[in-house]
Amino acid sequence: MTGPKGPRRCVFCHTNEVVTGDSATQLREQGVALLRDVFPKDSLTKLKEAAARCFEAIGTGRSVPERYRFNRFSHSVLLTALTGFGCGGPEELVAPLSAAGLYQLFLDAMGCEWTCSMEQSWVRKKFTPLQAPGPQYYLQNWHQDGALGVRFPAESGPVIPMTPLLTCWIPLDACGRDSPGLEFVRRRQAALLHFTELDDCALRQRFPPQEFWAPVLELGDGLVFLNGTLHRTYTRPEMPYNRLSVEYRIFPQRVSPNAS
Repeated sequence: MTGPKGPRRCVFCHTNEVVTGDSATQLREQGVALLRDVFPKDSLTKLKEAAARCFEAIGTGRSVPERYRFNRFSHSVLLTALTGFGCGGPEELVAPLSAAGLYQLFLDAMGCEWTCSMEQSWVRKKFTPLQAPGPQYYLQNWHQDGALGVRFPAESGPVIPMTPLLTCWIPLDACGRDSPGLEFVRRRQAALLHFTELDDCALRQRFPPQEFWAPVLELGDGLVFLNGTLHRTYTRPEMPYNRLSVEYRIFPQRVSPNAS
C-alpha cells in the first residue's frame, strides 16, 4: 500500500482524527505517539475475527501456507494470512490506515511519501504467562525495529545505521492491564544499540525510571513509533487474557525493505 499524494478522506465517522501536530511532537521528542480512539472499530473487529480463526487453526495443528511465514517463537504470521480466514483482500487488511490524519502523521515522520510493506506487516498473538503454548514460544524482549535487515558485529563498536521505517501497532483487544501490551523507553534514539546492550537490567541503569512506559489501550487505540524506539512485549504474571494485535511497517516510498 502506498500513501496517496494528498490528504485522505476518512469515511469512519465514529472515530477521532489524529491530532497530527501533537502526535508529531510526541514522535519527535519521545519516539512514540499514543493515538486514542482513532482506528475504525468495524475494521479492527473484522481483523480480530479473522485473526482468531487463524490462530485457532494453528493451535489445532492446521498449518498455514509457508508464504505466510508463521513464526512459532513470536507466534505471528504475515497479515496477508488473514485473507484465508475471512478478510476479503488487501483493502480490508489495510483499512485501519485510513484513519483521518494518519497519512499526514506518517508523511511528517518519514519526511517523504511512504509505503506500507505487506511483506513486513504482521498479526500476532501474545499469551499471558499462564497460557504460554510451550517452550518454543517466547516474549519479544527489548529491541529496535530499525534493526530489521541489519547484521550486527559480534562486539559493540561503531554506530550502525538503522533501516528507515515507522511502525504502526494496533491491538485487537484491550491490553496493558489484563492482557499483554507493549513497554517503551520514551526517548528518541538516534542509533541502534548493540544486542549485548539490550538486557533489561542494563537498560534500567541506563535510562531513568520515568522513561519506561507501558500504556493501557482499548480497541480503537494504537501506537506509532520510530525505528530507534526501544520496546518489548509487556506482561505481568497475573494477566488473565491473551492479546491479538496487528502491526504495519511503513517505509519511505523510495526504499525497498530488505528483510533479514
